[in-house]
Amino acid sequence: MFVRFDESVRGQTLFLVAKIHTPYENFFELLMTIDAARRSSAKEVILVIPYLAHSRQERRDGQRTSISSRMIADMIQLMGADRLITLDLHTNAIEGFYKIPVDPLSSLRLFIQHIQQSNIEPLCLCSPDFGGLKRVKRFKKELTASMVVMNKERLQPNSVSSMEIIGEVTGKNVVIIDDLVDTAGTLCKAADLLVEQGALSVRAYCTHGILSGKALETLMQSRIEKLIIADTVVEEINHPKIEVVSCAPVLAAAIENIIANRSLSQL
Repeated sequence: MFVRFDESVRGQTLFLVAKIHTPYENFFELLMTIDAARRSSAKEVILVIPYLAHSRQERRDGQRTSISSRMIADMIQLMGADRLITLDLHTNAIEGFYKIPVDPLSSLRLFIQHIQQSNIEPLCLCSPDFGGLKRVKRFKKELTASMVVMNKERLQPNSVSSMEIIGEVTGKNVVIIDDLVDTAGTLCKAADLLVEQGALSVRAYCTHGILSGKALETLMQSRIEKLIIADTVVEEINHPKIEVVSCAPVLAAAIENIIANRSLSQL
């Protein structure tokens, strides 16, 4: 792997837009690019990383494990990045790993516009766990909808042993709001339970569509009517139940605001 700027970047503010999830060569290439920018006397290096990989591993869940999100933070800062822009961090605790400014943008505006255009009534917003309640409440402020939360017990990663609904979903069109979908097992199990409890339909809005393992097959067999994801991981996908929404307008607005020294809080 070899990185070189073919024109001068001396004294320039540089925005590096990168997807650093698998293959891991992507992340190493980004580190090399930051280093090349620094050695080429760039004034400022700002990273735009739509999906910050390893964001679910921000603490030690057991003995003899790694805190890989801290490793990512250390490497990014060691190479000399000045700022990081990303979308929907899994947990805000990750900001504490960085000494540089971190701007975790939200897919709120992106998804609310899509929900409003879909005319889903009567609407009920669903948080897949208690950790996502704050996110769903922000959606509820912008929409006319009721709200429920799923209480789940997880014995191991990507596997849920039991699940129950706190709230009433009978006769309502349920929209699940989450930051990411991985194997889709938990999401599909939640959808099945919601339909069994009387929900008319179930849709899901998840920012990061990792879709690993048999996720596509699981979604096809589930009762989920539609899964809407941003293009932070995959840009295009051929699946009857999945729709991809571009996050480019949100990231572009953030870049524009930074250049003009305007606030990012509304994004």
